[in-house]
Amino acid sequence: AVMAFITIFATVLETSTVRTAAAYSFSRSIGRHQQRQTSASFLHATNARALSTRPRPIPLGVPVNTSTRLFSTVESASGPDVIASVEAQIATKGNEIRSLKEGGISKDDLAPHVAELLALKAKLVDLTGGEAPAPTPAKKAPKKKPKKQPAKKDESEMSVNELRESRLGKVQAMRDAGAEPYAYVYDPNRTASQLSKEYEGRLEPGQEDEECEEIAVAGRIMARRVFGKLAFYTLQDETGTIQLQFDKKRLRERDEDSFKNLKAWTDTGDIIGAKGTIRRTDKGELTLYAKEWTMLTKSALPLPDKYHGLTDISKRYRNRHLDLIVNPSVRETFYKRAKITSSLRRQLDAKGFLEIETPVLHTQPGGAEAKPFETYH
Repeated sequence: AVMAFITIFATVLETSTVRTAAAYSFSRSIGRHQQRQTSASFLHATNARALSTRPRPIPLGVPVNTSTRLFSTVESASGPDVIASVEAQIATKGNEIRSLKEGGISKDDLAPHVAELLALKAKLVDLTGGEAPAPTPAKKAPKKKPKKQPAKKDESEMSVNELRESRLGKVQAMRDAGAEPYAYVYDPNRTASQLSKEYEGRLEPGQEDEECEEIAVAGRIMARRVFGKLAFYTLQDETGTIQLQFDKKRLRERDEDSFKNLKAWTDTGDIIGAKGTIRRTDKGELTLYAKEWTMLTKSALPLPDKYHGLTDISKRYRNRHLDLIVNPSVRETFYKRAKITSSLRRQLDAKGFLEIETPVLHTQPGGAEAKPFETYH
């Protein structure tokens, strides 16, 4: 009985030992298999991350999901940090695309950057489990407002030096355009007083004398009034004043830029010549309807104020040339004085008198023949 028990116990023990060895062998086999699976998974995940960093082309117009990607990746957990990282990448790529557009990149070169941006947005959709956000419209660059040009100063607000520089600038502009601001010769065939006498009682308001010869006048601009495509100038010569009418359409028949140059180059005080026909305006004023004009003398300084004139006595005596231009009564006085002197001279000449200059009758030498002397100062 004892031997039988020992035999049975040895058999059971052997069987357990065999089973334990088999179990140990099987567990070691399972461990090695799991280790190989873990290594393979690690390598697969590493390759997937490497591929995910490359641009993943996505067909346009196709919903983005896992089955449509050209490069399969192992999705990471959709944690807040991952989502924030993807959103930051989308913002960075968007700024990069905008800068490339501003730099003038072509559509073909821009396409890979757009595809990468779309891939990042698709990844964000997968992580958040929502729908793809609508594309934000490109912000238009704000239009640059044109800089306001400084208001042109009125002549009354400009200093004498500024006025002179402005007018001399127009002189240079004329020469640059091939026009002479100081003409050598001009032949007018009428004066203001002659036209006034010739057309006295003729022409109704608004009527034009188209049958007369072309009339040429010359004088100084005393006033100018410009109304868009129409301009009226008051011209003064040695006999009186006459109005000039300039029409843009009429002047363009002979010179395309005539009216533009008229407005840009002329000022009060300039001496100009004009050719055209005679008409009366609707208000009945005798007017030369000009076909062309010519600059004869460009004035470097303006005339005195047309409303107040030159009334200061000291200024009138210091600037006799201005006094003669703007005050017709003074000019008439000088004219009469010259006529009186000339008449007396002719009468005395006719009676045999000899005109001798006053210094000839002096008994004391003067000028270069005077004796030098020293002063007490």
